Amino acid sequence: MSNYREILISFALRIPFVVIIFGFGWFVLARAARGDYGDWAAIVPALFGMLCFLIAAVIMAPQIARLLAEPAGKIFYSGERFAHPQPMYGIPESKRKSGHYQEAFDGFQKIAGEYPQEVKPYLEMINIAIVDMKNKKLADSVFHQGIATLDEKEARDTLAQMYKAISSRLKHVGWDHYHPISPKPKSRDIGV
Repeated sequence: MSNYREILISFALRIPFVVIIFGFGWFVLARAARGDYGDWAAIVPALFGMLCFLIAAVIMAPQIARLLAEPAGKIFYSGERFAHPQPMYGIPESKRKSGHYQEAFDGFQKIAGEYPQEVKPYLEMINIAIVDMKNKKLADSVFHQGIATLDEKEARDTLAQMYKAISSRLKHVGWDHYHPISPKPKSRDIGV
């Protein structure tokens, strides 16, 4: 959102005061320059006139700086914000990577409850259920819950395609022989 309106309103409210102060300073300085006060006595009014200029400049400087800085600031800080906080996937993802599959599943389930129109938590829960927990019934349940919850057709289609893709990986191997992480070969097995 642009701050130009606020800046211009503030600018307009300060202009009358600045014009009065600047005009008074100009008047005092002009009289001092004309010699109305005498030679050495004109120093004090001249300094007072310059002080009025300085005060007027200090009053207007922040608004002018804001007016000039607003476009440059938008380059780095657009000012766009989300309407609500975004889901935090990091905790359940780290739980999954560390082997705590049920905790990861529960974390994604919590996110799905808080953000029911997000596809990612359903996909992650299906992936955990099939790949890590090897529980096809749980994956089916999550899939049907996601299809029933998601409002957008595109989101439902994405969920269906990904569910089909994840499930198809396991049909080739079979549930009994599927191991998501195969053990690393030992050096003697390789022949080294």
